[in-house]
Amino acid sequence: MRTTEAGASGAPSEAAEQRLANLQSVADTTLGYMSAEEMLSELLERIRVALEVDTAAVLLLDEDRNVLVARAARGLEEEVRQGVQVPLARGFAGRVAASGRPIIIDDLTRAEVVNPILRQRGIRSMLGVPVHVEGRVIGVMHIGTLTRREFGENDVELLQLAADRAALAIDHARLSEQRSATQILQRALLPEMLPEVHGLRFSAKYLPAATALRIGGDWYDVVQLKNGRLMFVIGDVVGRGVLAASVMGEIRTALRAYLLEGHQLDDVMSLLNELLVTMGHRAATAAILELDIENGVLDAVSAGHLPSLLVGADGRASFLDQLQGLPLGVVPAGEYVRQRYEFPTGSTLLLYTDGLVERRGESIDVGLERLRRAAEDSVVADDASFADRVYRALITDPGLEDDVALLAIEVLPLGRTLELTLDTDPAVLGGLRRTLGRWLISQGATAEELFSLTLAASEAAGNAVEHAYGARHSTFTVSCDREGDDVRVQVRDAGRWRESRPYGRGRGLAIMRAMADFARVERSEDGTTVTLVKHLSEPTDLSEPAP
Repeated sequence: MRTTEAGASGAPSEAAEQRLANLQSVADTTLGYMSAEEMLSELLERIRVALEVDTAAVLLLDEDRNVLVARAARGLEEEVRQGVQVPLARGFAGRVAASGRPIIIDDLTRAEVVNPILRQRGIRSMLGVPVHVEGRVIGVMHIGTLTRREFGENDVELLQLAADRAALAIDHARLSEQRSATQILQRALLPEMLPEVHGLRFSAKYLPAATALRIGGDWYDVVQLKNGRLMFVIGDVVGRGVLAASVMGEIRTALRAYLLEGHQLDDVMSLLNELLVTMGHRAATAAILELDIENGVLDAVSAGHLPSLLVGADGRASFLDQLQGLPLGVVPAGEYVRQRYEFPTGSTLLLYTDGLVERRGESIDVGLERLRRAAEDSVVADDASFADRVYRALITDPGLEDDVALLAIEVLPLGRTLELTLDTDPAVLGGLRRTLGRWLISQGATAEELFSLTLAASEAAGNAVEHAYGARHSTFTVSCDREGDDVRVQVRDAGRWRESRPYGRGRGLAIMRAMADFARVERSEDGTTVTLVKHLSEPTDLSEPAP
């Protein structure tokens, strides 16, 4: 048996030169107008004829699993039909890919073979060359004969030329497929739209990397809990391509489930860490922040993610000084610390991934300072959202080397009056209580007055959701204003109450009257209006001036 690296032999024969000329002609013209699949099939058949061999095949490298997968074959079609896979550095094709050089096997019966089809079909001699693009191996092209044959330098040159011709088309088609699949997956997993919360303004931006090999698992999310709390999430999966995007999807789904189950932030991060550890060789950075809109505070926990940026009401920006846990999936039983920050009216929070600030050959501190200045300059409003303004200030080259994701949350003043239009969905009640609570605090309500009026208004809203429209979906409105030391809340719907089910089933009105100084229910053909009035004991001291 002769197993050699293909090397020097005699000068090319006239027949070999003719085969080379024919192959160059075909590669330069006809094949250039075919799809990748058609081109491979046609090219392999022409190689079979030109080199007078029995089989020709192309295997492509799956970088995530380090295996070669049969993509196209002529004379040995079973390789493709049976989905033959060869581990990198093992067997004939695996050794060609690992070495990045042509390899010849004169007698296959005495060589290591991973692909059983080769022996089943009686292949005796083989020649394989790497398929590479810009110095990286993306696959292997090999030929084989049923009779023993000694391949020479001319054969190597012809096959390598064919592999080089196929490489660009293969790489382009594969990257296009990968990019398309990754982007479809990412679009399916990222939020279709951000929620609408009175007193908050959200904006976000996601841009994939310019090349499919760089597309990763960056994501952001906003989660509304039943208790009215809001969760903001930003994360970045280590790795690229479809695998990174799919891991991002698993993390995002698990994170939402943990939050909706009521786990605390630090526990959520610990659970996510254990999930990635069990998945093996998967890692990600992430930050989760919980907003208490009533009291203007943020609770945050980070797993190795870049620090969030807070722009104060005075327009000055600073990064949150946060204790960092290890990235998710690095070690079991990682520890994550929950910290609290002030988030007053007029402030803006910016969450982002490293593609926004990192530049090749530059310290990350330089990028962070550039972001801080851009955020301060972006406070002045124009037609674009805050996220758009920051992005435009930092990204000038459309050929991104990495994904960019950013999420901005602005806290807006509520003003002297409050007007809300809400869906008749029980899920809105938690958010209503939080928004009403924030407005009442701005009007100087004490903790007891806040509790009483919020409970009364929530009862009125709950009855509008449950009884006003039956199974029909609609909306109701909540309006709040203050006259002197009195706060008035009105809940209005356009539904028709059924006489067999009195308003509040006998309890709602009693609760409202107990909690408010004045409670009245007015029903007409146009709907029902509940009016609640509460006298505030503290003097008027508006902390949130009208915009």
